[in-house]
Amino acid sequence: MNERRRIQFTATAEQQVQAEREWWLANREYQELFATELESALRILSIVPAAGRPYTQSSTPNLRRLYLRRLTCHLYYTFDDHVVIIRAMWGARRERGPDL
Repeated sequence: MNERRRIQFTATAEQQVQAEREWWLANREYQELFATELESALRILSIVPAAGRPYTQSSTPNLRRLYLRRLTCHLYYTFDDHVVIIRAMWGARRERGPDL
């Protein structure tokens, strides 16, 4: 069985998640969906961090992103044997990725 990796957020990612959460709570009917979808994605990444796709349009080595379909956002992250570092949460409808 796979050992779970610790999940860690950069300060920038924490701010982006908070901003997305605040927008979601102010503008969406199913407010609990934000937390449910984010928690599910983090659980997946803690067990199978390679679940996301490589994101090569950044200078950050080994950067990957996971699409959260119901939130229409991507989580951008890197990982090693012990930790998954969430580096950004970015709206998938934007015309470019985040500056990392």
